[in-house]
Amino acid sequence: MRYSVVLFFSIGILNAAPLVDFGAVAPESIRLHTPGKREQAAGIDTFDRRKALRIDWNNARAGHFEFHTTDKLILPEFLKAKIRVQAYLPEHCKARSLNLRIVDRDGETFQVYRPLAGLKPGWNEIIYELDSETPGAGSFGAGKKANRKIDFPARLGGFAADFNSKDGEGFLAIGTVEIEIVSTRLPLRPVLETGTAVHVLTPENEAGILLANDRAVDVSGKLEFRVADVNGNPVCGEESEVFLAPGESRRFPIVKPEKFGVYYVDVKYSEFEEHKKPFEKTFRFCYMKPAGPVPGPAKGFLFGGCTHPLGKPVEDQKREALAAALCGIKVMRVDFYWESMQPTAQSELNFKRFDDALRVFEEQGIEFQAIYCYLPKWAAAKDWKPLSMKFTGKPRPDYGLWRRFIRSAAGHYRGKLRYVEVWNEPDHVGFANFSALEYIELMKIAYAETKRADPNMRVLTGGYTCMPNGFVKLVEKDHMQRTLVEGRGSYDIFAFHGHGPFHDYRNQIDRLVKMKKELKVEAPWWANETAISSIHVGELGQGITLYRKLIYSWARGAMGYSWFNLRNNGFDPGENEHNFGLLTRDFYPKAAYGVYNTLARLFREAEYLGDADAGEGIDAFFFRDARGELLLPHWSGASSGSGRVLLLSGISGPVTRIDLFGNEEVLPVCNDALVVEVGKTPATLRFAQRETPRICGEFFQLADDFICRPGGTGKYRFELMNPTGTSLTFRIEPELSEGLTLKEKILPLRIAPGQKKTVTLRIAADKNFRYLHNRQEMIGIALAVDDLWEGVLHFKARCTTPLNRGLSGRPDFVLESADQMVTLVANHPDSAHLFWKGGEDLSAEVRLGHDGTALLLKVDVRDDIHCQPYRGGRMYQGDGIQFALQLPDQKGLWEIGLSRRDDGENDVHLWHAPEGFDPSKTAAEIQLETRRDEAKKVTGYTVRIPFMTIGLNRNVGGGAFRFNLLVNDNDGEGRESYIAIAPGIGESKTPDEYPVVIFH
Repeated sequence: MRYSVVLFFSIGILNAAPLVDFGAVAPESIRLHTPGKREQAAGIDTFDRRKALRIDWNNARAGHFEFHTTDKLILPEFLKAKIRVQAYLPEHCKARSLNLRIVDRDGETFQVYRPLAGLKPGWNEIIYELDSETPGAGSFGAGKKANRKIDFPARLGGFAADFNSKDGEGFLAIGTVEIEIVSTRLPLRPVLETGTAVHVLTPENEAGILLANDRAVDVSGKLEFRVADVNGNPVCGEESEVFLAPGESRRFPIVKPEKFGVYYVDVKYSEFEEHKKPFEKTFRFCYMKPAGPVPGPAKGFLFGGCTHPLGKPVEDQKREALAAALCGIKVMRVDFYWESMQPTAQSELNFKRFDDALRVFEEQGIEFQAIYCYLPKWAAAKDWKPLSMKFTGKPRPDYGLWRRFIRSAAGHYRGKLRYVEVWNEPDHVGFANFSALEYIELMKIAYAETKRADPNMRVLTGGYTCMPNGFVKLVEKDHMQRTLVEGRGSYDIFAFHGHGPFHDYRNQIDRLVKMKKELKVEAPWWANETAISSIHVGELGQGITLYRKLIYSWARGAMGYSWFNLRNNGFDPGENEHNFGLLTRDFYPKAAYGVYNTLARLFREAEYLGDADAGEGIDAFFFRDARGELLLPHWSGASSGSGRVLLLSGISGPVTRIDLFGNEEVLPVCNDALVVEVGKTPATLRFAQRETPRICGEFFQLADDFICRPGGTGKYRFELMNPTGTSLTFRIEPELSEGLTLKEKILPLRIAPGQKKTVTLRIAADKNFRYLHNRQEMIGIALAVDDLWEGVLHFKARCTTPLNRGLSGRPDFVLESADQMVTLVANHPDSAHLFWKGGEDLSAEVRLGHDGTALLLKVDVRDDIHCQPYRGGRMYQGDGIQFALQLPDQKGLWEIGLSRRDDGENDVHLWHAPEGFDPSKTAAEIQLETRRDEAKKVTGYTVRIPFMTIGLNRNVGGGAFRFNLLVNDNDGEGRESYIAIAPGIGESKTPDEYPVVIFH
């Protein structure tokens, strides 16, 4: 069987163009309404040598049929259009009408009625004339948004038919559907051309914007485009007036960038007709040397990806396979979907969809890592009992039916698949609502039947969601450990996921490695579905995360890494689940795509040698590539600044620095030594030698944070070190923000070999110099070390927060940005509603002050849903405040909780108090008032803490102390996230990260 092909319109068309061929769709994409009850069925049949979608019905059971398609058949925008449907009608057709359904942007469904009386038996063309302003059709749905106009984007929703008889059976069939645009408000649609169908630009090709006129009239307008790199730096652009005769086209070349990378092309095209709205779109392309395709099976570390090709149009499958191959993906994780292979107990297992998709990817040198999942409803075990009644999830299959399915699948793919996985995320109740013991039995069955069919096939455990934590849908916290121990001998590979940011992933992987050792698990592990959405970290941040997670996984023993997902799952920029892809939904590369290509090209068939000791806060690892040369991927994880400067010795050949996108720079080597800056953005050093160089140390190290006091002078201390064997001269020139002034110039310093000197910069801050903690200024230090190295290092300048009498009108701290958020739920589609959506979901303003005898704190929290069923020490699991204080001359930290319970009562709790203080007594003396404005979705907390209660004295420690605060969020399904002023309170207790507050 072939699959449906949907053509998305690349230019504004006025001729009839194919929309869908229903004779080529996958039958399961057609959804009849209650077909069992109505005795109706849909399938592909042939009439007069033409395939079509056949709908059968029983007149006695219903007076009509209606169906929709799961394929998104998007219509081009129009004022007036004709939709032409090829329909096959039998002799004595028992259908009275065939009605077209269109669903618009707001969900309003329009049903366009067309009678069938007078049409001949056989093939007929039925024409539906449409006017988007006055459709002339009945409509339903969309509630208050319904306006009886077709609002775009709109799609073909399906068809319905009324019957003219109540006896006997009937059928009709639907073939191709075309659309003809009669008139439109849209201008011509420019197209980005790069030489590939997935917008990859290679050094051999040229990029350009194509504008084509296939209308019957002359067209004139203005085309503008601007090209920028991933950091927003302009590259090139053009403005041009355009005149195109019918059938004429014009190509506007894009200057090839000097560097590899992902580029954004902002295009605007306007026609000189007043009623035409302009075309505006941001295209992307990736300029790169492709890492593939590479023929043959994957070798060494497995560069993988994830996608869901089954049921997609074959052209989409081919584009996905091409995109994956070009960037170096060799293994693709794909579901079997038992439920679609065998929808009824009477049907035979049908592997054709999987076979067809596998064949498409194999043509590009990509193999499938298949997942044995999930199950048709009829295969659920009759004795199955849900593990949790609170959540819905997949039931357990009947063991006998499961065995039969595995036996057939493993036998069919003998010699065709090397890797099969038993279920997906079996610890997540949304995917497996049955116990670990039951899962282990499924795994044992799958292992035995797979090995019986093909001993060379390697069996993976189901990919585990994350390391055990408080996530509410990990019902059995010991699921992973039990599977690894009790299921030992029934898996070859331990599969793990762990979506989310790198710092969290790193902690999980360290726990995983430790757990494997403790449980004596010798099977290798595979990070076979892990990523991060670009919605909060940005597209460049997504690429950086990919680099770090892949390299760190490899360095901690992983046999492979599979990024989820190859393509975005949708177009909504605010929907977390829509933004995991290496490419956009419509095949435009994101930054992560270019990063993946660089990693695959550099590290294919490389060997991990070991960690490089580059100092605290720097991650660096030695690899040997396929040519025998050394690779050193590296990055800095320090939060205080941007760069670290290292000296490496033992350099015997050329050294090349390679950035995220594969751009190469030969670095200067002097006396067998090399100086390199390590920044937050990862890079790779390539050494043309076999001997491992020695990392000697750093030239520059921050001694402590610079904390400036408005109207005062602060000290900025750092150390200069000479790790070489000869004396060096250091030259320093600070680069300060407006409002900061250097009190005295720093003269050049001569430092002997192996020695270091502490340098103190005295910097004065203007009295009006102030910024919020999450919007810190940076201090630049221009540093030159003889002729070895020169550059500019940047470090955060922390500003004290003045503690004034009373509470000020403007907030002292604002919690509103994505980098202040910490998400606690697993990164999965069924948790998408729990991901932070922005300030309306959760944000806060914090004000501090005093009244002469007490510390005042006012927090206004904007939270869409207030939920606090907990009290006392468990209040952190619901909505509420946690704040911390570190006061001078006290041993220990104050950590205090504030909440407004669901019953309206206030609650104060102390988790930590310094030595000599009674937490219960202190809590009783803290005065808390709360309020909830449900209309504005704001919860207010006003607190008064007597100085004596906590030992706060403005005359001790210069009147300065450290303060931090977070807001917990629970929308009714558990603690999902929190937003904090600074790190060091939710995940650990590190006061050095806290802002400094000082009596003013």
